Amino acid sequence: MRLRNGDFYTNVLTNKLYRLNEDSDSSWYLSLRDEEGYHETEKTSGRDMIRLVEAGYKKSK
Repeated sequence: MRLRNGDFYTNVLTNKLYRLNEDSDSSWYLSLRDEEGYHETEKTSGRDMIRLVEAGYKKSK
């Protein structure tokens, strides 16, 4: 699996849509936009983000 900044993933449990982001330090996080604003997951390494995405998300188009 290859991570790409800006790709969208849907959480399989909540069915919420998240955007994958990479910051300037090459850390990865998922962000959710809802009526309350933006929410970010904890920043993590690329390998840990791959494990997280593969375990609980499906790629959206």
